Amino acid sequence: MAETLHDVLELTIVVDPTYNQNCYVIHRRDSDAALLIDPGLQHARALQLLEDSGWRCERILLTHGHGDHVNGVPAIVAAHPCPVALHPADREQLVSMRFLPGIPADTPDVHIDEDLSDGEVIAWNGLDIGVIHTPGHTRGSVCFLAGTDLVSGDTLFRRGVGRADLPGGDWQQLVASLENRLYALAPDTVVYPGHGQSTTIGQEMQSNPFIVHPRYR
Repeated sequence: MAETLHDVLELTIVVDPTYNQNCYVIHRRDSDAALLIDPGLQHARALQLLEDSGWRCERILLTHGHGDHVNGVPAIVAAHPCPVALHPADREQLVSMRFLPGIPADTPDVHIDEDLSDGEVIAWNGLDIGVIHTPGHTRGSVCFLAGTDLVSGDTLFRRGVGRADLPGGDWQQLVASLENRLYALAPDTVVYPGHGQSTTIGQEMQSNPFIVHPRYR
């Protein structure tokens, strides 16, 4: 995560092969504390990582409410009781979680304990995680900023952006979220997306084929 914290924090990415969706596991090296972002269909492997490493999940943060990013929440919480946070505008997405192919129909409901808000700073074991509301892919999509690292959910990908044609999506809002919020971050900010490989804000400002920063057009 942030450069001054690299010596005390480690990041593990557990990928769901069905949707190539990334679950991020952040661990404080000098403790057993862990934080998960977007546990999906790979939740069994995420749980195995926690068990094998002797880590305890203390919090779950969700970038948005689509089924591929949240269906693993009930299993994680059952094994590691902890609060789950989502932007309130995306609670509407949870009702259709099981409609996504590959998600078992008997998956328990996802219960949200905390509402995320734009500009909020979440303090966790010496790490300050800023919440950036980035509507467009969904109404309640958020990104998480920790130092010079950004978990972008399905707002921004390496050479791509999230779909805006699904319920709750809005292309003009997505453009505004990219141009006004994410492209305002430092160019060397490392982006960890909801799907696929990492990138940087600077690379996407110049080379993203969907939304290029105005200065590069």
